[in-house]
Amino acid sequence: MWCRPDWIRLVGSESNADWLVARLSTAYGESVPHNGAMYFRAGALWHPGILMSWGHKSEIVMIDLQGSRLASTQVEKFMQLTTEIMMRGFRCTRIDLAVDHVGMDLQIYKNAVASCEAGELCKLRTFSPDPEYKADGTPTRRLLKLGKRDSAVCVRIYDKGLETQTLPAGQWERFEVEFKDDRANEVCIALIESEERMAQTLWEYVIGSVDFRESNGRTELKRRPRVQWWDQYIGRISPRYCAPQHKKSGFDTWCNWARGSFAPRFLQLCQIAGVSTEKMLAMLLQDLEPARTETPATVDLRARVASEKGPIM
Repeated sequence: MWCRPDWIRLVGSESNADWLVARLSTAYGESVPHNGAMYFRAGALWHPGILMSWGHKSEIVMIDLQGSRLASTQVEKFMQLTTEIMMRGFRCTRIDLAVDHVGMDLQIYKNAVASCEAGELCKLRTFSPDPEYKADGTPTRRLLKLGKRDSAVCVRIYDKGLETQTLPAGQWERFEVEFKDDRANEVCIALIESEERMAQTLWEYVIGSVDFRESNGRTELKRRPRVQWWDQYIGRISPRYCAPQHKKSGFDTWCNWARGSFAPRFLQLCQIAGVSTEKMLAMLLQDLEPARTETPATVDLRARVASEKGPIM
């Protein structure tokens, strides 16, 4: 049984692009040009599996540490790289956690499909088996998708041995969970902070992403015992649930964006010029007119001022 991240996506200010290129080139050699990810104008690729993208309209840079790289690198090494990048103000917006079972004959795929069809799936609301067979009935793919791909959490249970054509059916099964947005950042930070306990922390998040409980007519999970195969699979480990975070208002979001993008550079320029922030701001705003378009930040701030609900900042 192996537990490790299988994909890490980090997003930060484009002002970090030069540092990021230098850091990756030092660790992994020269890159090759790449078109970049969707919505980016350009990028660079470090074989295998490290893609950096830039040229986004939001002036951000994105780094994808993909499964092909993570599978061939020590976990501690790429988590150290992730830590260094996040210390530059980057956030994790996607992280995939993979648990591989080799030669354990757990029949995870078959048990999960049977539970879904029996109405025992909990936490995630949809399931989609996607198997494939030869004409004689021999399986060539075993894949079960839980949850929607575009949601904050989705699960894939599949036969990695069949996918890679390296082992017979049932000999290498993978339980994979994809976290996105704020949940991805929470999980990534938790893995970094867990240090030598990272494998257990990862396992706790994986088994906390979904649940299988008896369909006994009850709606409360506490009144529905876990099904036997799932209870045995979890064992004595306590699942760790990654709850959705409260959405920040438009004005708060804008303030956080400002603090993570131009505000640090503005302070640096003030230090270099040896002038106060007030004087530099007056120089910067000279002859400018206020914008007239509405955004979530302006709408939110107008509502705060009108209702006088607490402090503006």
